[in-house]
Amino acid sequence: ALDYYDRSLAIAEELGDKRGMGATLTGIGIVHYFKGDLDTALDYSERSLAIAEELGDKRGMVRSLHSIGHMHWNKGDYEKALEYLEKSLAIQKEIGLKEIELTTTTNLYLAYKHLGKEYDVKEIHTLIKAAENIEFELNFRLYELLEDKSYLETAYKQVQEKASAMEEEFKA
Repeated sequence: ALDYYDRSLAIAEELGDKRGMGATLTGIGIVHYFKGDLDTALDYSERSLAIAEELGDKRGMVRSLHSIGHMHWNKGDYEKALEYLEKSLAIQKEIGLKEIELTTTTNLYLAYKHLGKEYDVKEIHTLIKAAENIEFELNFRLYELLEDKSYLETAYKQVQEKASAMEEEFKA
């Protein structure tokens, strides 16, 4: 994935396609996140955010802010996570972007929970009802937030389904 993203970034840079550069930097950051290299992931996401802000690309800003907040949350820096997730959520509401509102709100409320702050459980349930498809990672986060084992069970089943579709050597 990194090889293709590097090629894509080189082409976007050659063409002067800043929007493409921002999207590609976000993708590279996500790959590093999944590899467990949060510092590198943060660097790429912050570079993507700078481009989105320069262009006034609010969707790009939403995704970058969300990614940065999520990475800070994973690093245990809940105060910084709050800062970025709150900005992402505010822009999402401003532009009517619903596609990652549940994920952002869940991560934001998990940061609140870790900091001992209040959060609106009813809002989470409303967002869950409106969601069309909740992936395993978000189901796991919902379990952490709501302490409802049904989300953990759903996440486990989803992981098992993905594993059973894999080639034998990758299932483990």
